[in-house]
Amino acid sequence: MEKELEFIKIKNAAMSYSEYLSIIDGLLLQGKTTGEDQSLAHVEKAPLNRQRMKRLDKTAIVSEELKSHIDQLPIPISFLILTEGWCGDASQSIPYIHKMVVESKGKLMDFYLLRDENLALMNQFLTDGSKAIPKVIAFHSETGDFLFSWGSRPKEIQSWYMNLKKDISLSKEELSLQLHQYYTNDKGQKLQEDFIELFNKISSVL
Repeated sequence: MEKELEFIKIKNAAMSYSEYLSIIDGLLLQGKTTGEDQSLAHVEKAPLNRQRMKRLDKTAIVSEELKSHIDQLPIPISFLILTEGWCGDASQSIPYIHKMVVESKGKLMDFYLLRDENLALMNQFLTDGSKAIPKVIAFHSETGDFLFSWGSRPKEIQSWYMNLKKDISLSKEELSLQLHQYYTNDKGQKLQEDFIELFNKISSVL
């Protein structure tokens, strides 16, 4: 019961996808972004990230294979998603996750939390000791039981990127450019492969 109540409390404090986008848009009008860090590096990324999300909201496609796995889920699942408007990885992945939810026929729900306002939760789901986002925390929608976490990147993209970083001749800007080109070419396939694997595990044990 304690787990369930904690989940309900967190979920009730979270935002819908449209509310999350509204906060980003409001801050962009002020020349700001979400989070405590209002450095130029973060603020300059935010408009491009928002434009990317607008494009992906229109063009993202959920594969028939993933839809089939969602249909076969034996339980309803809620995603708590830790994110920020300046995060490039979030802008590449979240539209696909939301599209997955929209097309799930009610099997999935998504709720959004700003990382910097929820560090206690973030610290429970670090990636190699880092507060990397986006981070998806999946719970049973009715019991509140924890199911799995995902992020901050699709597994295959993360593995590719870590190998790319070994090339010391590449600047931070060049690394970022190649990363986002990979996302663009991939069109959400690696992310969807991750979720097919995660959903398959749930279906096989419940």
